[in-house]
Amino acid sequence: MWYINSALNGLFSLVFYPFRSLNPFWPLFIVSSLTGVLMLIIFRRTSNQKGIREAKDRIKAHLLEIWLFKDNPSIVLSAQKRLLFYNTKYMQHALKPMLFMFIPVAVVLVQLEGWFGYKPLDIGDSAIISVKLNKDAKNLPSGISLESDGGLSIETPPLNMPEDGEMNWRVRAKAAGEHKILLNVAGQKISKEITVSRGKLTQLSKVRVGSHFWDVLLNPGERPIDGNSYVRSIGINYRSRSIEIIGWRLHWLVLYLVLSIIAGFALKGVFKTEI
Repeated sequence: MWYINSALNGLFSLVFYPFRSLNPFWPLFIVSSLTGVLMLIIFRRTSNQKGIREAKDRIKAHLLEIWLFKDNPSIVLSAQKRLLFYNTKYMQHALKPMLFMFIPVAVVLVQLEGWFGYKPLDIGDSAIISVKLNKDAKNLPSGISLESDGGLSIETPPLNMPEDGEMNWRVRAKAAGEHKILLNVAGQKISKEITVSRGKLTQLSKVRVGSHFWDVLLNPGERPIDGNSYVRSIGINYRSRSIEIIGWRLHWLVLYLVLSIIAGFALKGVFKTEI
């Protein structure tokens, strides 16, 4: 799974590279538009276009029938029944392509969370490093220590919560760039990347996880921790990001979904797709 994540990380880095210094809205606009095109292609290839067109025509006809004969209850009731039937037919035709779209869109969403979900630390910001241990780490023969490079300072001794198998440190950002902390657990050394802002869009890894499939799938930013390690995960509490557009601040997911849908409907004629 990591090799797939690594390839996708490289692909998204390549797509976003020309836009790193712009407002995050613009790279999100680009990838949303590309997603809209991808969804159109999948929808056209996997759906019954003739059936969708027929169902939509029937729906329009029965809506017109209800409007024209609104004073005749029996005709209106009959038209409503047929309208419900063809609405159901339309949803049945749309279900198959939606299932085909689910996996690629889910992969894109997981990737975009690393780019748009969080903000890097600013110089002077403090953050919490959270280390979660596996069950067999309760009786370690030696202590656990945390080291950092010159870009981060460790401000507190570890807060140990043995009942939860968790330890926390507070660190502070001192210099911009890509930095690393190094966790030493009974001779095992495990690193975690920490990003301090340079004012450019960058992919963030909030949590470095173990080698379980779903953990790796949902956290693609860093190579997974070895399965034999005492450590289950190392995380940092980056701040959530919102994107400003015409004075509003929106969560990236809302903006992405709206832009993708707009792109899909705007381009459906170009790709000759009935949706």
